[in-house]
Amino acid sequence: MGKTATSKKQKGSAPKSLRVYEPFASKELKAAKLVSEALLDCIKSGDIESFREVLVAHLMTANKAKIARKAGIGRRTLYDLIDSKKDFNPGLSTIAAVIRALAA
Repeated sequence: MGKTATSKKQKGSAPKSLRVYEPFASKELKAAKLVSEALLDCIKSGDIESFREVLVAHLMTANKAKIARKAGIGRRTLYDLIDSKKDFNPGLSTIAAVIRALAA
């Protein structure tokens, strides 16, 4: 059998065509003090859905390990708050710790 012909020129990848996707690139979502004020307003008005949306949006942009360390809770707890498949029913101590960590 004869040898099979192969291409002499190697094809390179196209890294320039890839774009970074940042769904939560807003500066307001990264401002911890502004987010903590919005969370407190949601608590005052009793709007738990808005509370969850604001909290999840901020946690998606923030360093979860840093927030967990400041709040004194586990990182897994923050990931559980983000997970839409799980029931959103955090304890008052968890909410207070997260808001205190954001306000600090």
